[in-house]
Amino acid sequence: MAQSDDTAKYFSIKVSDDLMKVYLTVRPFAKGGVDINVNDVIQTLQSKNISYGIKEEVIMATLDKARLKDSAVEDVLIAEGDQTIFGEDGRLEFLFDADKKIKPQEGAHGKIDFHEVSIIENVEKDQPLVKLIDPTPGKPGKNVFGKMVSPVHGKPCVLPIGENTRVSEKDSKLLVSCVGGNVRYAGGVVSVKSCCTVEKDVDFGVGNIASKGTVVVKGNVRSGFIVDAVGDVEIWGTVEDSIIKSKGNVLIKGGFIGSGKGKLEAEGDVTIGFARNQTIVATNVIILREAVDCTIYAKNAVKVSGDKISIEGGITTAGAVIEVESLGSKNEVHTDVEVGTNYAAQQSQMNTRREVSGLKAILKTVDKELNTMHAIKKAKGELPAQYVNTFDHLLSRREEMVKKLKDLASEEIVSVNNNAKVVVNKVVHPGVEITIGESTMTILEEYKKTTFYLSGDEIKMKK
Repeated sequence: MAQSDDTAKYFSIKVSDDLMKVYLTVRPFAKGGVDINVNDVIQTLQSKNISYGIKEEVIMATLDKARLKDSAVEDVLIAEGDQTIFGEDGRLEFLFDADKKIKPQEGAHGKIDFHEVSIIENVEKDQPLVKLIDPTPGKPGKNVFGKMVSPVHGKPCVLPIGENTRVSEKDSKLLVSCVGGNVRYAGGVVSVKSCCTVEKDVDFGVGNIASKGTVVVKGNVRSGFIVDAVGDVEIWGTVEDSIIKSKGNVLIKGGFIGSGKGKLEAEGDVTIGFARNQTIVATNVIILREAVDCTIYAKNAVKVSGDKISIEGGITTAGAVIEVESLGSKNEVHTDVEVGTNYAAQQSQMNTRREVSGLKAILKTVDKELNTMHAIKKAKGELPAQYVNTFDHLLSRREEMVKKLKDLASEEIVSVNNNAKVVVNKVVHPGVEITIGESTMTILEEYKKTTFYLSGDEIKMKK
């Protein structure tokens, strides 16, 4: 027993917080006239009720190493439990392209080929859409004290039932379509929208289109018409001065052209061949050729891929990034691009400023009338009875307007995305004005392959 007390002071045991590992530290003991063997260490482990996963060969090797060294051998793993194995969560196996992206192919002559491009995926009634994969159970573990450790089992998943979809009567783990139409995964659910297909141009022979589902136009949309859809909109030809609205995505294989009376609004993404003189509002805007004299507002990003001309003239705004091949033109056409602020927030701010301006004008009139009342009161010693109600009403109205102006002032602040940037892959020409947040830079000379970003309150360039 005395030998055990002598030897014990030359080594120590440490157990990890999760009770799954034991570490041994041995200090030089040969010069102390004692010897430590494997049994000494094991007896210590047993005294601490450590009984599982002990590595006797590692203990022996550690002690041998300590005999030959003049320094300590520290934190050697000498016992290890069995870790629990976590079960896998249930998951969804989509039987359609749930993350459909527009990926037009470039032909031999550099032209974009739209023939095989579509944002629409049609399904038939009773077609399987999603398969539910069950979670797996976890495997229990055992710690170094020999105690069982309960596993964490995988969490179940549920079928993403949306509009016009249901659980299959034959298989409770299968989601199927109730109708034929366009399938889409958005907002955590799978839905199938009825599809309105126009085989020709939208013109006087067809009229305006309003659909609760998806709209596919296999021709052009002529000037003055409206296409309004709850689902996606796909137009194979060109859109003239028309109104296109969608709560989903929009694909226009041709161009969006006209005199500036057209407007395209989508809650999702917009992809267009080219655009001239029109207004586009969406989450992301992708233009495969050029955007000339357009007004573009994107909640997130704008990407324009025209080689010689990408964005020329107009105003282009994005919350996060604008990426182009070229910006402006050799003719130095004035071109505004702005990143870092949310378009909707900007619009709200503009409305707020208009309201503030109106209230200040009214307040000025109220103050003028109150000053007249004060002058009458001063001249007569007291306010005549016929003016008392008017005076009280003006005071009350002034108090309301001052409070409203104070509330509006707090709403006027628009946050800036400090990571926003403008990326020019080829060349930016003089005549371009770049705004990031509250900072503006006017381009006075040509720059190539440049990224513009915000550093503090200053716009900087990186090549």
